[in-house]
Amino acid sequence: MKKIGLLLIVILSLFIFSGCDKSDKVESNGTTVSTSNMKHKHCTRQATGGTGIDVNLNYDLYYRGEDLLLLKSVEQVISSSDESLDKYEDAYKSISTHYKGLEYYDQDVVRGDTSVTNTIVINYEKIDINHLLAIEGEEDNIIKNGKAKVDMWITLAKKFGTKCEEVTNG
Repeated sequence: MKKIGLLLIVILSLFIFSGCDKSDKVESNGTTVSTSNMKHKHCTRQATGGTGIDVNLNYDLYYRGEDLLLLKSVEQVISSSDESLDKYEDAYKSISTHYKGLEYYDQDVVRGDTSVTNTIVINYEKIDINHLLAIEGEEDNIIKNGKAKVDMWITLAKKFGTKCEEVTNG
């Protein structure tokens, strides 16, 4: 009985201490990128997915100066309807086909019992910008002189109701 109690204390401690740890790393193209020397903005957007569908939209921007270096997007759709989840899962997977083979554009679609989560990491420092523009088009993009610009991303995102806050190391 003492072993079980001790094991529970150890497991709870791991959750408490690791849950409070600020992550300063992002996975990109199979490698870990340290973001400790980058500024960080966390952005959220309110959206509705229809009746019985909740949506969580979160974006993390890592940048230096005016250049956006990494973007991590986590979009989650929550519903008890398998039909609704199927539609979102299919849509996310359909979008991913356009980016297939584009290095440093990582997309992961995960289907759970009551959710679909679409995670995208774009490493703007290493991605082939011309290939990305060929997919996404020149209009309404965030690229200027071959670099992704954080202010252009925020301006575009604000059109859709996105709000951003600076993340501090405090």
